Amino acid sequence: MKVPNVTGENQLLSGRRALAIIDALAKSPDSTSFSKLETEIGVSAASLSRLLKMLLDEGWIENDKDGKYIVGSRMMILARHLHGHWSENEILSPIIQDLAQACGHSACFARYANDSFVLTAKTEMPSSFHFIDLFFKAYRMIDNGMAMALLAFQSPDEVNCLLEEQSTDDNIDRELALFETIRKDGYHISEEGAVTRITAPVRWGVGHTVKGAVSVAAIGLERAKAEQILESVREAAAESERRLQHNALMLRGA
Repeated sequence: MKVPNVTGENQLLSGRRALAIIDALAKSPDSTSFSKLETEIGVSAASLSRLLKMLLDEGWIENDKDGKYIVGSRMMILARHLHGHWSENEILSPIIQDLAQACGHSACFARYANDSFVLTAKTEMPSSFHFIDLFFKAYRMIDNGMAMALLAFQSPDEVNCLLEEQSTDDNIDRELALFETIRKDGYHISEEGAVTRITAPVRWGVGHTVKGAVSVAAIGLERAKAEQILESVREAAAESERRLQHNALMLRGA
């Protein structure tokens, strides 16, 4: 959305250009670079820098981890008041899609639901692993590495109750030791037959507790390759955490 260049730039024109920046960022599925905004808005680099600084200072836009631009908290609050807050699926789907495309394997976000887990976002790559349906409650947890990564961070009472239901006396000590390793490492790589899962926990909300996890599931993956994918999974988990925490703060502040 280019704003025509009017002779004698004034406050009205600056306001129109600022709105054009917000409009461009809101319509973009990804973060936007300075150079792309410069082309889309049709202003000089100096003018764009001034406008971006003003919008950043006021919270209408933000920088992502790469220094590119996205809509900010103030804009998100306004959108929520008008249309309701964004769903978890809407927040996380772009992150999960980017992760799957980057590593070439299916990826998902799982939310812990007391005695079960549900997938709230997923992207399945061609000829790769296929997950359960979104929002379907899966109650069997100890056979799933992603679920075990979630369970590792829950309260001892919840963990013991679930292990008593789903495990055996011979395995409980081994599973408790695994939970300790997951908490220490901050991630979990599991092998379930031909499937390898690479999972990182996500914390947000009151108490900043682990309520979900980002995971990649790959078929026939070598351990060395799994270690390489782990970094991307942890980055996606960190970005998910940032956006979910942002959303939680908006809900509390509304």
